[in-house]
Amino acid sequence: MKECQLCKNCYRDEVATCPKDGMPTMHTIAGEPVLEGKYQLESRLGQGGMGVVYKARHAYLKTQLAIKIILPDLVGNDPQLVTRFRQEALAAAAIRHQNVVAVTDYGVIGGSIPFLVMEYVEGESLHDLLTREKVLSPERALEIMSAICAGVGAAHHQGIVHRDLKPLNIMICSDKPKISDAVKILDFGLAKIKSGELLGSFIQAQTTGLMGSPYYMAPEQWADDEPDSRSDVYSLGVILFQMLAGDVPFKGSSIPAIMKKHISDPAPSFASMGVSVPPDVETVVFHSLEKDKEKRTGSVERLIAELREAVHPAGIGIHTTSGGAFPVSSINVRTVPPRSVVWVDNRPVGESRDDGWITLNGVQTGSHRIKVSKDGFEDWVGDVLIDGSPKQITAELRPGTGQNAPAATVAFTGVGPDTPQNMAATQISSPEMSKTSVQAWDTGRQDVHVESKPAKRGFFSPLVLGAAGFVLLFVIGGAGLGGAYMMGLFSSAPPDPGNAVNRPTPSPSVSPSAPPVIRTEMIEIPAGTFKMGRNDGRENERPEHDQQVAKFFMDKTEVTNLEYLAFVEATKRQDIPGHWVNGRPLAGQEKLPVTLVSFDDAVDFAKWRSERDGVTYRLPTEIEWEYAARNGAANELYPWGDKFQARCAVLDQPNNDPKPVGTASCPNEWGVMDLIGNVFEWTATEVSVYPGSTLGVKPVEEPHYMIRGGGAFYKSTGDDRITATFRQEVAKSTKSPGLGFRLVRN
Repeated sequence: MKECQLCKNCYRDEVATCPKDGMPTMHTIAGEPVLEGKYQLESRLGQGGMGVVYKARHAYLKTQLAIKIILPDLVGNDPQLVTRFRQEALAAAAIRHQNVVAVTDYGVIGGSIPFLVMEYVEGESLHDLLTREKVLSPERALEIMSAICAGVGAAHHQGIVHRDLKPLNIMICSDKPKISDAVKILDFGLAKIKSGELLGSFIQAQTTGLMGSPYYMAPEQWADDEPDSRSDVYSLGVILFQMLAGDVPFKGSSIPAIMKKHISDPAPSFASMGVSVPPDVETVVFHSLEKDKEKRTGSVERLIAELREAVHPAGIGIHTTSGGAFPVSSINVRTVPPRSVVWVDNRPVGESRDDGWITLNGVQTGSHRIKVSKDGFEDWVGDVLIDGSPKQITAELRPGTGQNAPAATVAFTGVGPDTPQNMAATQISSPEMSKTSVQAWDTGRQDVHVESKPAKRGFFSPLVLGAAGFVLLFVIGGAGLGGAYMMGLFSSAPPDPGNAVNRPTPSPSVSPSAPPVIRTEMIEIPAGTFKMGRNDGRENERPEHDQQVAKFFMDKTEVTNLEYLAFVEATKRQDIPGHWVNGRPLAGQEKLPVTLVSFDDAVDFAKWRSERDGVTYRLPTEIEWEYAARNGAANELYPWGDKFQARCAVLDQPNNDPKPVGTASCPNEWGVMDLIGNVFEWTATEVSVYPGSTLGVKPVEEPHYMIRGGGAFYKSTGDDRITATFRQEVAKSTKSPGLGFRLVRN
């Protein structure tokens, strides 16, 4: 076969001059430009370290294809090349994902030159995109990286490691409007046969300016250790660094120089590269670039979760000045002593570090109650008004037995010399706490400083005291009110009109001490057959398949705080939801679904309720849950029909704050409430894939179970919208403010 030196078109050997541009042709590959009598090679698209890629067309089907021919002189003339290539090609062909270039066939030319037939992608490589755009915003990097990790994750679930991820192996299709569909990953499963590519790639990088494999290889790959999925995570970390900084983190004039930096040198800071990146994002990148793979980000799913949280931190708090969209801000808290637990609006959000600092991101505009607690100290409580600008608070706790919080006077002072200007992510001490992260910002010269000052302590909230005062005034007149004042029930100090107002610190109101016995209403769900899953859903929702369900009864609503309290008190259970106060839910929250409960907590509750009622309760299986949510054989996408209705589900909330059960008034056909939205719900089904799925189940140290239904913070639109088929896997020890449960019985 001959090729034109100018246009790269392919011709038979007898063609000496290109009929298109008159340039002489040159011999390239032995044989005619038709492989196996059906693949017509049309033109050369490019050459890498191990082979040449041609644009081709199927002689009979007329479909456009890409064919990669593996040249023996580029892979070290490995005598086992053909056999090993066939094995790797089969593995690559098994990956079926929209973000992975599909492998459709393979063959061998002349018994020694293997080739691979792939889906043809029209577009540009990520390398070309980065060459043109230089630096991407964190939001755009997240968008592209999410699609890349989706494809890489699909391979990892089948036990396939790419081993050679780099911008040249990532294509961006020009005919796809959404980046989630446009990203395509090349060359899965081929790295094992690339014995000569390392040197070839580096020479190519020096002569053409292209970024070859050495710039993206994980430390363990340089040591000849067997790569695993975390090696791909490292390569993705390098790519992410390059997206944000405009260059790779480790460069050198020789392969040994690059190798040394990958193995022993820390990645440079983004500031040293001349770019400004939020510290949270920088922390995510550095986590993926850990030299020790045991300390590195554990999976591509974890990488994206961390990056998404850093780029779009979840808001904290629910109190805003109106129903509109208001800016969020951050609170930088210093606790004395350190390692104290910080609460926002009665929710634990994290623990301060050894230096006493913790930063809370995404706090909504409005007034928020901040509480700081530590064993052996009295709680510190104060209010802070968020107006869109960052705030700093110093919370000094007094030695004591806990619970009683000293009031404090909040004043604006200058930033102290010990205020950190650049901080790493805050370590979370328990699963009950939401992930917090630290931002560096310019606060100017203002600080919310808390001065220690004795405070009157009361047993009632200011609202209750105000109501009591009104009644006293009405009944016994001014003498009663004056007596109340003399008894110390009211503070004579006026509230501080500044950005942070400190109040006398009440003990939080909790639910009544003797909860009534709750007999949960259960709804009969008749037996039947339905189509589980859907072919146009997310990867783990496919394929649609038939399932048969026996009759069962299901809780009408999710288990509430009040129901769970009865269980806690009857069993004297010590392991209680982390957001309860003094072992009880806060007053007014009795009808909220119980959250921050693990799988085992839900199972223990079912056992207790079974003993109490003399009936065997259990968690629903995934099949039962979806059958109920889709109205059985109706196979509807939601419990109320096939179209989403905002009034029917607690979704799209700015925070992960559930509503009282039954708030959304759209039950399923039989009367079951809140199957979509409010909180996710545990099921009894361990992590699994559907029959016929191309996904695999990756090994995990701890059992994982499927959860259903979506939480308040989740979306009703987009690729990850919550429907009756949406499914997610979590570890059984997970305790989340957006995860509860309901029970069923036979």
